[in-house]
Amino acid sequence: MKNDYVKKRLPALVALILGCSVGFSANAAVTAGDYTASAKGLDSDVKVTVSIDQAGTIKNIVADASGETPELGGVAGPQVAKSIVDHQSLDVDGMTGATETSDAVKQATKAALLLAGADIGKYTGGTAKTAAAPVADEEKTVDVVVMGGGTSGTAAALAAEEKGAKVLVVEKSAVVGGSGNMASGFFAVESSLQKSEGMKYTAADLTHRLLEYNHYLSNGPLTEAIVNKSGSTADWMAKHGVKFDIKSVAKDANQEQQAHRDDPIKADIYHHYLDTNAAYKSLYTSFLQSGGELMKNTAATSLIQDKDGQVTGLVAQKADGGKLIVHAKAVIIASGGFGGNEKMVRDVMNTPNIHVLAWPNQGEGTRMAWAAGGAQWNLHSALIHACKLVGITSSAAADQGNAENDSPLIWLLKSPLLWVDANGQRFGDEGLVYDTAYWANVSYSVGGKYYIVLDSQTLNAYTKKSFPFALSGAGPANPPKGGDFVALADAAVDGGKSKSIFKGQTIEELAKNMGVEAGQLEKTVSHYNDLIKAKSDPDFGKKPAYLVYPVKSGPFYAFETQVVSLSSIGGVRVNAKLQVTDINAKPIPGLYAVGNVAAGFYSGPGYPPYEGLANGFALNSGRIAGENAAETVAMAH
Repeated sequence: MKNDYVKKRLPALVALILGCSVGFSANAAVTAGDYTASAKGLDSDVKVTVSIDQAGTIKNIVADASGETPELGGVAGPQVAKSIVDHQSLDVDGMTGATETSDAVKQATKAALLLAGADIGKYTGGTAKTAAAPVADEEKTVDVVVMGGGTSGTAAALAAEEKGAKVLVVEKSAVVGGSGNMASGFFAVESSLQKSEGMKYTAADLTHRLLEYNHYLSNGPLTEAIVNKSGSTADWMAKHGVKFDIKSVAKDANQEQQAHRDDPIKADIYHHYLDTNAAYKSLYTSFLQSGGELMKNTAATSLIQDKDGQVTGLVAQKADGGKLIVHAKAVIIASGGFGGNEKMVRDVMNTPNIHVLAWPNQGEGTRMAWAAGGAQWNLHSALIHACKLVGITSSAAADQGNAENDSPLIWLLKSPLLWVDANGQRFGDEGLVYDTAYWANVSYSVGGKYYIVLDSQTLNAYTKKSFPFALSGAGPANPPKGGDFVALADAAVDGGKSKSIFKGQTIEELAKNMGVEAGQLEKTVSHYNDLIKAKSDPDFGKKPAYLVYPVKSGPFYAFETQVVSLSSIGGVRVNAKLQVTDINAKPIPGLYAVGNVAAGFYSGPGYPPYEGLANGFALNSGRIAGENAAETVAMAH
């Protein structure tokens, strides 16, 4: 009897221990009530409270994803929870671009259902899904359809609408803004703000610099068009309520990328948003108020072409499962390249050692442009920016400048300490940590992975905050609190279980744990210690001010570091009007590509070290395409 009682009441007892509100039913398999559980999302634990009745019907799910990225995970949490309730199933689709949060909601809901004593099999395998009602296909006719509601799509749609075109934006996720929601600004030259502050940089100056940096492999007319447009685009954004300032080197001695202080144009072209989220809300408010139409959760699947090859629209799948057919005189692909497609990024960059951010852009727009006759161009490109510690996660909040709760070990990542490659050799000037692009580039030169090697004495100096150089302003934000760095490092090593953070009482033992040849690492460390003593680096030119910490006092540590890719920066050949072209530079009629789909502004894997280029290219390419598309439509009338 006692054992029978325990078996019957166990789910309720467990729920009470976890603080759940429970209604008892001695004879039912499911104990009705409210059950709370959580699962790890991208940046936080996602919590759900599941309300279930005695028959096992999920009545409601409240999902708390407030610790996730607001524009993605914060939206995905409630959306996936509602879908589970609607279908009475865990086998529902997650939100594009928020996979980790979506999966966390499902896992937490599963845990809550188990607490209730529910048979999980009834909510999986499709057995509990409600029958979907037939959904009618839909057709629309517009002048311009924009595929993607991110930064470039925002600019394209608003610019086309202002020129009198009837515009529809189809966005496959539940939010607009895309990666622009993470950007803190954009580049511009000859803006009214720059002129008011007495800056005399010209569009020609920047155009010549970019072409030279790219070894003249980039598209000259496209580069000129983008840079020449940038000043008026800054003014255009201000007209639509976007607020920004310039953190010039002359005004701000703490300019984030310290390496740019000796070359002010790299920093002074950067127009810094006062509120990133408000920026895109302002632009979309203007677009919708002027008569533009936006359809979210609508994923384009193919382009429509006539017998002569002219693009005349697109086909998409709507949120309700129905098909959307859009007839248009111009299609602008603004789908964000393939930066969220981990396999594709790693394939084109020829290395698995790249941390790829989880964006929804999987390359679908790029592939559609190729299928329509557009040429592949500058494909060997990713927007590699800074590096990260493997095994030490920085949060999305840190990427937006708030690292309050992140590990202080990120300070080591952001310092010019000793770097060695996978063979234990030093490979570059560690002072490049102060420049986002060059830091990523030197890491990519050794396959995208390197190790920070240091000793206990150095960790103690960080504990005391006594290091004599500034932490880099490039990359993720610096956690403000500090801590006991020896204890933090030992915890990260986790008794030797870590596969990315290593410890050794000697350099030989450290090398063994790292999997590198001991003799080479010992040689590297010995030579580096000599450079520290001499305060001179004839090998790579590291500044004497950064030659501070020898590697002498065991135990010794090594932290694996990996280059970060923010997106892709190539794929489809375009001209200066952002028309997609074939391999002979002939335009595909009716088809435009903008932002990270469009190739030609960069060349090769190296991103030029000028601040705000990617976001500025998205805005300006979008605006140019939108205006040209609208003018083409007007001439056709």
